[in-house]
Amino acid sequence: MSYQPDAQLLPAPGYLTVKAATVVLAPHEVLWQRALVTARMDESLFALFTQLSPAVADLNARDMLVLAHALKGMQCHSTEVTDDAGFNVSARHLMGSSKVLARLSRQMLGALDLPLSLHAPSPRYILCAGPATPVATLLIENPRAFENAIRSGLVEEVAVVCTFGFGLSYLECELWSGDQTSQHDQLIPIVRDGAPPPLGKLLTAGNVFFWADLDLAAMNIFRTLKGAIPQLRMSAIYEVMVPMLSDPARSHPYATLFDKSGQLLRHQQKNAMSAHFDDDALALLQAACSARAVDQEAVEELSIRRLGAQPLDLNRMQRLT
Repeated sequence: MSYQPDAQLLPAPGYLTVKAATVVLAPHEVLWQRALVTARMDESLFALFTQLSPAVADLNARDMLVLAHALKGMQCHSTEVTDDAGFNVSARHLMGSSKVLARLSRQMLGALDLPLSLHAPSPRYILCAGPATPVATLLIENPRAFENAIRSGLVEEVAVVCTFGFGLSYLECELWSGDQTSQHDQLIPIVRDGAPPPLGKLLTAGNVFFWADLDLAAMNIFRTLKGAIPQLRMSAIYEVMVPMLSDPARSHPYATLFDKSGQLLRHQQKNAMSAHFDDDALALLQAACSARAVDQEAVEELSIRRLGAQPLDLNRMQRLT
């Protein structure tokens, strides 16, 4: 960059000359662009797919060329070919790999005229257990605690569903019934024990409770799930977890060793958004676990069995806190 003042050496009417820096392509970038040209990628596709160069940096020139031709060929496939699970389409048409389509951006899929549903390649399994006519539905965050609930005997009267952290909250309401989705995106229920009703019926029941870790991330999971399940309430099982927070031997800080170091920072960054609560139980529990946490696996089976069919009692909770 150079500067040239005017005749009176004043800067106001001066001129700046900006020289663009010379871009030096890395060897793998040169090879990848050459492969795209050889595959006769359209100009718009070429500009878009050059963005894949970091992902193909460790491919040799031959494999780059094969991949470029395969990507170009995806434009020609019929709807019948692409109306399948993403992993299947990718592995059968992109060098035997089920992962390639998942690495493409939404813009890349759109440019190839491929359905965005190919970005969701894995089967959607949902773990359930319980009787045919449950008195309540209990959503459980972690699979180990889900197994503990089964071991406790709770599933004799309560249907339990494992949410796998935020997993269930990512699903839209229409996915629960399956009426408006393709067969490749529909939920696949796996009944671990008993004969529970379909998931759609479980989630629309009058009594639907949530039990997870007693930490800030779990509070966010509840908030997200409640947006789709308005009748969702906190489980009474939290009543035995809250007293653990005051015992250093049964609770832990938000630290790296406990795999929670980022929760406190994320909570502080979103503090303004979290200041308002539509749910009194959520407000109470989030305040209680603001400094320390308890994982749900710490709860004994006897407590799960005793409290798993009930909502959290605010009066009892307020006495505990």
